[in-house]
Amino acid sequence: MKYKALFIDLDNTLYDFSANSREAYHEVYDLLGYERYFPSFDEYFAIYSKRNEELWRLYDAGSITKDELNTLRYLHPLQVAGVKDAERIFRQFFTEAMKILPHKGLLRPHAIECLDYLHPRYKLYILSNGFTELQRHKMRSAGIEHYFDGVILSEDIGINKPQRELFDYALTVAGTTVKESLMIGDSMETDIEGARAAGWDQMFYNYKLLSPLPFQPTYEIHSLDEVSRWL
Repeated sequence: MKYKALFIDLDNTLYDFSANSREAYHEVYDLLGYERYFPSFDEYFAIYSKRNEELWRLYDAGSITKDELNTLRYLHPLQVAGVKDAERIFRQFFTEAMKILPHKGLLRPHAIECLDYLHPRYKLYILSNGFTELQRHKMRSAGIEHYFDGVILSEDIGINKPQRELFDYALTVAGTTVKESLMIGDSMETDIEGARAAGWDQMFYNYKLLSPLPFQPTYEIHSLDEVSRWL
């Protein structure tokens, strides 16, 4: 086999963060009575999601801190709604969301079949920009922790994808070379461009059917059941 180690992103590659967070946030929305601020949960979540994506790009680039990310993304919808006591209220939402979200375990379609196929054939590592206090808990909730030889989290190292230093560090953890390593992920910016800049082959999980792409990755898949065609 060409590769010895596969490094796989967690959120929205294996763990369905979009669906799990939507479900968790809906529970908190109802718990805290956010219907008094927004016409519907869908409107709240649309406002939150747009700002959250913008802020994650800034966090991945090292332009804002974790605390700033968590403050701004939960505060923003309340500010848009003109809530006077937004500072206190957003902290309640954040606290409750962090209690509920790690217990959600929905995976992306075909994730288990994919891992069942890969696990006997390769050393598997999670390589994620997600937060330390959440990622391992989410993996346990989803029942996938046992598939992996290691979990490499940017927060533990102090370096985010797409920075080359994190990819170089991952090689030392796995004891592999650039040519023996493959990055699998759903983010063109952090996973695929980062791996390419570090000299790695890449597999882009393009389930959103993004087009055109800035370059053609080594492999491109649209569903996790396509992984076995290439590996």
